[in-house]
Amino acid sequence: MAALDGIRILDLTHGVAGPYATMLLGDLGADVLKVEMPGRGDASRYMNVSTRFESQIPRVGGDYFMSINRNKRSVTLDLKSEQGRDLARALARHADLVVQNFRPGVVERLGLGPRDLMAAYPRLIYASLSAYGSVGPLASQPGMDVAIQARSGVMSITGHESSDDPIKPGVSLADFSGGAHLVIATLAALLQRATTGQGSEIHVSLLDATVSMLSNYCVAVLDGDADITKMGSGHPQLAPFEAVPTKDGHIVIAPGTNHLFRELCRVLARPDLAADERFGSNPRRVRNRRALLHELELEFRQRTTAEWLATLELEQIPCAPVNSLRQAYDDPQLIANGMLREVGHPELGKVSQLGAPYRIDGDVLPIRLPPPILGQHTAEVLAEVLGLSPAQIAELVAANVISTAE
Repeated sequence: MAALDGIRILDLTHGVAGPYATMLLGDLGADVLKVEMPGRGDASRYMNVSTRFESQIPRVGGDYFMSINRNKRSVTLDLKSEQGRDLARALARHADLVVQNFRPGVVERLGLGPRDLMAAYPRLIYASLSAYGSVGPLASQPGMDVAIQARSGVMSITGHESSDDPIKPGVSLADFSGGAHLVIATLAALLQRATTGQGSEIHVSLLDATVSMLSNYCVAVLDGDADITKMGSGHPQLAPFEAVPTKDGHIVIAPGTNHLFRELCRVLARPDLAADERFGSNPRRVRNRRALLHELELEFRQRTTAEWLATLELEQIPCAPVNSLRQAYDDPQLIANGMLREVGHPELGKVSQLGAPYRIDGDVLPIRLPPPILGQHTAEVLAEVLGLSPAQIAELVAANVISTAE
């Protein structure tokens, strides 16, 4: 039995952060009822760079939608209509958890806010994601991942030290960290409810989640008056801990302890570096980073990346190639971990997926459902959960309150 088998989620999220969170909960076995606008669907259905999916929007969705919406059932409800809102409230009565990431104030205006639903259903857990939080001067403002990364300080420390241009990391850090933190809080709330019998309200802001990933700099900046700046692939608190050029590319080296640094010097046949007072401890290596990197580059340029990987891995010195995404997805270790998966889609055939990044009892988590077609499960869910008859469902379709995939 899956960890969250028997848990039902009314998923009112859209975009990236919220759907990523509910996908992880679906991976753990929850029954996720993804509510979408009839005819249009989730905004991520339109986020696409692949020609394979561009003709499938919005019915099937773009490549972004396909990557963060498996293990869910799509239910279309027009929440702008009173009938649609009534159906949402009825579904909430049968849910353990409601998750939403509308702009602040929207769910309250719809009568679907935490006070509305938790007053009616005390065991309900209500989880909200927002850009900036529920209080403070920006609480009512919308926000996107790139804006959160800018405000959090992440962009100020990303990029090459020689450039003043702000650089966004190539991953949606705010969205995915916010979604992951929401899952953590949700699991804690479910555990608490098992003891108290009462639901709780959860709020996670993307700004807070992103800043939390900068924890290692907090004391240095606030108490030590340190100036953390762009360092390319380097690390302000460790050296060497970055990419260095090889004969045919780059390799990352990360000997994070004095012992590993001495081992690296032994492998390089450079005992003089280990004996050099400038490099005798990590703080000294950090202060003399440029001189150390100059010496290391002289050595690493003599051999190819593959040759260095073979040598360093044999000696168990942390290192890695700088892979492209395609190379990363083909990495034997990632494949061995069960992270590369495929799911059968009713219209697209096989679709690639990255699995959940954890195992339970040694097993990878199953993909029970492919990313849904817009409205694919509307009739099924309304009949199963609310007991609506085919005639009632047909009336709702005719009134444009719902839509189905047929």
